[in-house]
Amino acid sequence: MTDSLPRTLDLIWDALHQGASDRRHPFHLPTLATRGASDFPEARIVVLRRAERASRELICHTDARSGKVREIGADPRVTWLFYDPQMRHQFRVRAHAEVLTSGPLFEDAWARSNVSSRRCYLAPRAPSSESEHPTANLPDSHVDRNPTLEESEAGKVNFSVLRSEIISIERLHLASDGHRRVRFDFVEDDWSGVWIEP
Repeated sequence: MTDSLPRTLDLIWDALHQGASDRRHPFHLPTLATRGASDFPEARIVVLRRAERASRELICHTDARSGKVREIGADPRVTWLFYDPQMRHQFRVRAHAEVLTSGPLFEDAWARSNVSSRRCYLAPRAPSSESEHPTANLPDSHVDRNPTLEESEAGKVNFSVLRSEIISIERLHLASDGHRRVRFDFVEDDWSGVWIEP
């Protein structure tokens, strides 16, 4: 365990980068929380697609018709929650989010998406739509198979990139000899860190 704030910040970003690049890493599937329309917090698991230290970005993909898109449109403040059960690290990341449905980042994300990921954007009904029976919300032609690359292009209209810019990161390290907690805030173009009581 390090008592160096700069080294701790490096370790935090190393973990976030690993979560974005390694699908087996526990940070690959964080929880993203938004403020719901009823003022209740809404939380869901997402796939971390990118973590960029230089721009302070965390990025995931979502259906442009989803509730989280409307929620972020009404209030861009979001919280990401990461937990690594082996390392016993919890990260709470506060950020301001936006949803992109065009532009270079959007086009690059779509181009990099494989057809198995694109398949969910072929859903004929918006996520959370009520149904009379259990359903995969996929076209009949794709319930049992992935689309071809050409077929997957029809889903682009429902695809969006959720980009968030981090304003603070808090790490809690759970340990039998005493927990450790630290917070970094981005202030005046740099990170400011402080140890806080667990």
